[in-house]
Amino acid sequence: MWGVTALNTLGALRLLGDAAYLPVFEADQLQTLARLHIAASFDAYYVGLPFWGLASTVCSYLWFKSRYIPRALAAFGVISSAWCVICAFAFIVFPHFDTTVNASWFDLPMVIFEMALGLWLLFKGLSAEIMK
Repeated sequence: MWGVTALNTLGALRLLGDAAYLPVFEADQLQTLARLHIAASFDAYYVGLPFWGLASTVCSYLWFKSRYIPRALAAFGVISSAWCVICAFAFIVFPHFDTTVNASWFDLPMVIFEMALGLWLLFKGLSAEIMK
C-alpha cells in the first residue's frame, strides 16, 4: 500500500505539470485533482499502517521473549506498536479520529522504538550471554 502512496503522490505532481492534455482543465480543477490524489495517498498509508504495526508488535514481543535486547526497550516496542495498530484501526473506522489524536502521534512512538532498536543493534549488538 505504501507503494501506492508514492505513486499517487507522483500522480499529483503529474497533474501540476505541463503535459499536452492538461490545458483542457482550468487551474483550480487541476489543483483539486492533485489534492484528491494526495488525499488518496494518505488513505493508502492508513490501510498499510495496521499491518506494519501488527508486524512490529509481533517482532517486539519476540525481542522481549528472547532477551537479545534490553527488556525495557522491547516492552516499549510492544506498547508503541500496539498503540499504532489501535490508532490505525480507529482512524479507518472513524475517519475523523485524527482530530482527537494528532495523526503524527499514531506511529511516532513506533518510529522512535525502531530507530532506538537500530542504534542499539548498531552500537551494542546482541547480548553476548544469550548468544552462547
